[in-house]
Amino acid sequence: KKMKQWQWWSHTVIPSLLQLYLAYRRLSNHFWNPVDYKLLTCGCHQTQKLGVICIDFNALQSVDLAVCPCAPAALQLLWMGYFPCAPLGPTLAVSLQLLSFVQQLFMRIPPNTSAWCESLEAYLAAMGYKVDTK
Repeated sequence: KKMKQWQWWSHTVIPSLLQLYLAYRRLSNHFWNPVDYKLLTCGCHQTQKLGVICIDFNALQSVDLAVCPCAPAALQLLWMGYFPCAPLGPTLAVSLQLLSFVQQLFMRIPPNTSAWCESLEAYLAAMGYKVDTK
């Protein structure tokens, strides 16, 4: 039986990332400082190349990952300070620092995700980036 996306998140991805997230949060002083990381490699010969667009406060960057069962994309992205936007084969990731800011923002304003998303797209467009989400 095929798992639905929420099942991948709740049963597989989130539990596998929890310890790494807590370690990254501690090492980065709550996302304040960058953490040195090494991209994971293994010898399982099942690697596939995956291109991911990573969103920060001030830029978009493209990252090429070599993913495999031993080094899934979500784990690699988290160690780089990003959270994937899909449980399997993510092509977009958002920095933990930006997500921390958004969490604080949403705790203090009425819920309006459309306004926030449009504001982020306008902000990135002003910097010369285009987010093609439609």
